[in-house]
Amino acid sequence: MSESPAMSVRALIGHTGFVGSNLIRQQGFDKLYNSTSIGQIDGDHFTDVICAGVGAVKWWANQNADEDRARIEGLIAHLDTITTDNFTLISTIDVYGSPIGVSEADQPILEGLHPYGSNRAMLERYVSDRFANHQIVRLPALFGAGLKKNAIYDLMNGNRIDVINGASVFQWYPLERLSADLELARTRHLGVVNLATEPVSMEEIRARFFPGSAIGADAAPQARYDMRTIHDAEFGGVDGYILDKAGVLAAMERFIANESGTTDGARM
Repeated sequence: MSESPAMSVRALIGHTGFVGSNLIRQQGFDKLYNSTSIGQIDGDHFTDVICAGVGAVKWWANQNADEDRARIEGLIAHLDTITTDNFTLISTIDVYGSPIGVSEADQPILEGLHPYGSNRAMLERYVSDRFANHQIVRLPALFGAGLKKNAIYDLMNGNRIDVINGASVFQWYPLERLSADLELARTRHLGVVNLATEPVSMEEIRARFFPGSAIGADAAPQARYDMRTIHDAEFGGVDGYILDKAGVLAAMERFIANESGTTDGARM
């Protein structure tokens, strides 16, 4: 008798988080893990593992650097016990100390990097060394179902909008496309991928979607993000971005309209 084909087992780490919960909406997984159940992963073999299980609260990680690092080292201890045909790590733009004009060709510089970035860069290095077939996917600011924090959320909910600096420029990634982008990165063996979108200022977002909101009375310092990717053409993008400003704003309009029950995404 011929041997039956090996069963495909796909796992998601971090299924209860913001990114993980969006991935579950978009595709199926055989095994789900989070911080309370990660021990159940020990010793298993998988066809594919996506890890979205690292905390994304930047201010907390920077204020609690040792505890943040210990949590990541705890995750690594469990990952050390598994085998997988492919491993995808969801990482962050913040591994770059100055995320302006940098691409996958630029190694993150750890000297002087804040704990949030350096601890996640440590995990990137581990994944690169540990798993032969891997993707490390760096995300910028996010919006999507289940959003609970960031400037878009604050504008939608009238929450401390006085601290939003209209001159700040961020890169916004629509989580609705994440599964497709991860699959493309995997099938084309892209390795490290910056999912870089064309930057948009907070004033542009306010004027288009929240024209009745007054921001910046007690503005935070101006921020600027402009990470690039060498893989723009693979994703149908140009100029170092997988998605141009028009595409970002169109996705944002759909998201805001869906969350607010309007047809055009605009709020007064």
